[in-house]
Amino acid sequence: MKKGFLIIISVLMVILITVAYFFFDKPQEQQEEEQQQEEEQSEEQSEEQEEEQLDEQTEENYSKNYDVSLIVNKEYEKKFIEYQDKLEEAIKVYEEGGFLEEDKPPADFFIEKARYAKYLGQTDWAIEILNNVFDYYDHSSVAWNNLAKIYEDKKDYIKANEYYQQIIDVFSERLYWNLYSYMAKNTMLIDSKIKTQEYYEKYQSFGGYDGEIEDYLNTN
Repeated sequence: MKKGFLIIISVLMVILITVAYFFFDKPQEQQEEEQQQEEEQSEEQSEEQEEEQLDEQTEENYSKNYDVSLIVNKEYEKKFIEYQDKLEEAIKVYEEGGFLEEDKPPADFFIEKARYAKYLGQTDWAIEILNNVFDYYDHSSVAWNNLAKIYEDKKDYIKANEYYQQIIDVFSERLYWNLYSYMAKNTMLIDSKIKTQEYYEKYQSFGGYDGEIEDYLNTN
């Protein structure tokens, strides 16, 4: 009787130990697998948080200069960022290299960055970028010409003509006499016949002709 009782007790203990093993002491391999899964999930969450922070920081940086809601062309945005990065790197090299003449950041980087800023709807910032060219260079016909075009878009024709005139004064009218036609048309748009006549006569002196301007000058 006692022997049978002991056998029953032993069987019950084995069952209890087995149950406790599965419920409270999971196999080592399973524990390691679950721990690895938790670590992977933690890493993924950390990466997602870093990406979100980077996106927020990028948006914050760009929003200081232009309204990101205006971005309708991702290709323009991509090109803008490309030239912005090139320009920042070029300026860094110039400054760290001791401000050597040969290390000046290329004017083209400013001009291209300004071009895409304009495409993104940020004409005022484009003007600022183009004017930054003259922090490094005394003259730039391309920068002045682009400034003139922007002011034409803004319908500030007098300001536009000032930039055209700078090109002529610095680089000679023999090379840029065709700008007189633009200047004549700008003054035509603000209905100034005297200035239009003045610029058109200079344009004609180099063999230029424009029927639209002549029609305007010939009207009473």
